[in-house]
Amino acid sequence: MEVRILGPVEVRQDDDPVDIQPRTLQFLAILLLAPGLSATHAEINSCLWPEKKPDSNRIRQYSRKLRHEVPDITLANDGRFCRLRIDPHRVDYLRFRTHREIAGGAPDPASELAALKAALAEHRGEPLRGMPGPEFAAHRADLVTQLQDTTVDCVRAELACKQLEAAHRRVSAAQKRWPDSEPLLELRVRILGALGRTGEIGPLLEDWREQFKRPIVHLLLSRAAKSTTQQVPVRPVPRQLPPRSPALVGRGDQVERLCNTLLGRTAGRSKIVTVSGMPGIGKTVFAISAGRTVEEHFPDGTLYADLRGYNTQEPEHFEYLLVRFLNNLGVEPDTPTRDGMLAAYRTALADRSVLVVLDNARDEKHVRNLLPGLGRSAAIVTSRRQLHGLAIQEGADMIGLAPLGRTAALELLREHLGDQRMGQVSPFVDELVECCAGVPLALSITAAHILVRGTGAVGKISHDLRTRSTRLQQLDLGSDDQSVRLSFEVSYDLLPAPAKQLFWQLAVHPGPTISWSAVRALLSEDGAEFSSAGDELVRNHLLGESSGSRYGMHDLLRAYAEELAARQGPGERAEVAERILEFLLQNAASCDRLLDPDRRLPVGAAKNLRIDVPRNIAAATAWFEAEYSTLTAVIGTAETYGLDRHTWLVPMTLVAFQWRSGRYLDALRHLPTALEAARRVASPVDVAMVHRMLGGTHRGLGDLARATREMRSAARLSEEHGDKRGVALANSALGAMLREGGAPNEAFAHHTAALAAFQELDDVLGQGGALDGIGAAHHDLQRFALAQEHYRRALEVLAGTEDLNGQAHAWFGLGRSQVALGSPRDAIVSFTRALRLYRSFSYASRQVRTLISLSDAFLQADRPRMAAEALSQARSLLTALGESDPDAAVERLRNQL
Repeated sequence: MEVRILGPVEVRQDDDPVDIQPRTLQFLAILLLAPGLSATHAEINSCLWPEKKPDSNRIRQYSRKLRHEVPDITLANDGRFCRLRIDPHRVDYLRFRTHREIAGGAPDPASELAALKAALAEHRGEPLRGMPGPEFAAHRADLVTQLQDTTVDCVRAELACKQLEAAHRRVSAAQKRWPDSEPLLELRVRILGALGRTGEIGPLLEDWREQFKRPIVHLLLSRAAKSTTQQVPVRPVPRQLPPRSPALVGRGDQVERLCNTLLGRTAGRSKIVTVSGMPGIGKTVFAISAGRTVEEHFPDGTLYADLRGYNTQEPEHFEYLLVRFLNNLGVEPDTPTRDGMLAAYRTALADRSVLVVLDNARDEKHVRNLLPGLGRSAAIVTSRRQLHGLAIQEGADMIGLAPLGRTAALELLREHLGDQRMGQVSPFVDELVECCAGVPLALSITAAHILVRGTGAVGKISHDLRTRSTRLQQLDLGSDDQSVRLSFEVSYDLLPAPAKQLFWQLAVHPGPTISWSAVRALLSEDGAEFSSAGDELVRNHLLGESSGSRYGMHDLLRAYAEELAARQGPGERAEVAERILEFLLQNAASCDRLLDPDRRLPVGAAKNLRIDVPRNIAAATAWFEAEYSTLTAVIGTAETYGLDRHTWLVPMTLVAFQWRSGRYLDALRHLPTALEAARRVASPVDVAMVHRMLGGTHRGLGDLARATREMRSAARLSEEHGDKRGVALANSALGAMLREGGAPNEAFAHHTAALAAFQELDDVLGQGGALDGIGAAHHDLQRFALAQEHYRRALEVLAGTEDLNGQAHAWFGLGRSQVALGSPRDAIVSFTRALRLYRSFSYASRQVRTLISLSDAFLQADRPRMAAEALSQARSLLTALGESDPDAAVERLRNQL
């Protein structure tokens, strides 16, 4: 006979089921589960007849039934107790308990495993199946718990016996039955680790944590905790830096600074260094190479982890790394909680000299808990993001990696190619280096292409790099970590939406640099979140801060941003371009009004744009100097988008500055385009103004014939359309040209006609310029007293106006007439006033001319030392203006005066 309760409850005789009434079977099960196989009448009654009052007669009745139906058992009933006597080998549950006891006292893992397998073999399904009521449900839950515990012990025994595959099969099946069991999860993690299937551990733990909302990272500690069997464990000394990286070139100063900080030699800094820079700049190579240089000073080991902060995969969670580092260091925390593990980790780092290299961090939070505190340990952290928080709170030293210079880039290319191949590709080397723009990743990929395709393909490689539309395609080896575009894409994808939008908008801006005011002009007015978009790009090294409040985008990043911009709708790109152009036009116009207050460009008022109006001519000149390359580039942007208004107005705002800085050729390059655009959208009066600017440009280049033709065209157009002021301006300019061409009488006539028109128009600035021209004509006709009179009249008219250039010119002319009249001392005063004005708005070429005249006046006044000083200043200015022979230039200018 055999009795079974670890499955359907039944009694079998000679392997055949015995027919027993259900209630009698329940009575038997209660006794088998009772401690010592003995149960009180009250316990039996509450389980079998919970709705009835206790009745000893009823229990005696069922005792007789049980004896009758199962003769092989002995049952005693003394009035209050029922006691069952049965051979334990005949009951599956009792055999199960016996096997468990044998396993507990087994002399070795193999014996333990055999006993546990025997115990598990007793189970045939759900225990007590078919037994109703809450009491049986409670017993059933207890039996399942015993089964679960036995399964866990069996897996542990299989693990101890190195039966890894069997253990994995058992634990996997058990997890399906008890998915929330933490002991089973812990065992599966250990088994996967022992099988070398560590890549499955992270997803397994994450899925479990997500499903059951319970912490799991401490489970990884189990391997470290159970791995030490020695009385006095030996501390492991991990050396985890990856294999030797490509050659590190051009970073000597930064390596020295890093080593000094890690060794505690940098005042005011902790022993933590952050290394940041744009994607592909070589942060990982730098950290590994520098780490190898310094790790001999850290005898207790080197820990390394790729945090995957900027990666196509999910970032590493710091808890997993914390456990891994504890295991690597052979440290078992007193309590396996997060705080307990952190305390153990920090204590270990404080007590040892360990170098921690944390590569590719997302932000400060990603690494903060893994950094050493005070003590002998040190850390290197790399990130594409500037980790200012670590500098502020942890006292980290921040090292930024810039693109390599040409010499270092050539050296890196040589390291990859070798001397022989470098010689074979030498005709293309300069172009290869230029197109890679100092980015080590780009140089490495280019070298790899040459090595794979052979030096004969370098011409095609160079061509594809030179062509902007194929450059990023060429800088790609087909893997996530060997593609410049994918490297940029990871950083871009992690940006907040406003920063993403600003990034591609900056590609519409022609560059090469952009002011913070222009960045602000790009940002939408309807969202406060956009205010930090520029800062976000700078912090992530997607926008560089060049100088002052100016920013620049690396050439390869610009190529990527241009690809993103091309994906936007043409209308959206055009809207951004127009906003950029309008901002630059409004600012340029506000500066131009100070340089040439007499010129009236139809720019209109700025709408929804903040314009930085300069305080004076010097500030306006400085703004033009800072924005000049952008302004000349943006003219092409206006042409590309068909924005004729900007195509003609932007070049016109530049003319006064270009003339004053000697950039006549630049003006000549853009004004013809401006003229064509003006003919399409501007009034004839404005077209005449462009002709006047072309005429003045030709005059500055010494081509008086073309200058005169342009000016006569301007006069004719103005006259045809009734523009009296335009005619007067053309006459005034023609007068200056005729005087320079040796026709002072004709010049006098044109200036006189211009003066009459300006007086009729009540144009004060025009009158001042005409009087100055009449004075110059009188001077050329040697009517020096009349010249002096008209110069003084010009100064009276211009006094108090914004036309400082006109005032300076009149003072200069007055000085010349005073020299001619034999009054060098008076001339010195006039020249000095002219010089002071020219200096106030940095008109260098006019300063030179005035200094030469001032020097001559000092000589006439018998003050040779002052004359020499003025001439020395003139030579210095000429050198700054690019004159290779300043002495010859002085003589040339003196002859022109």
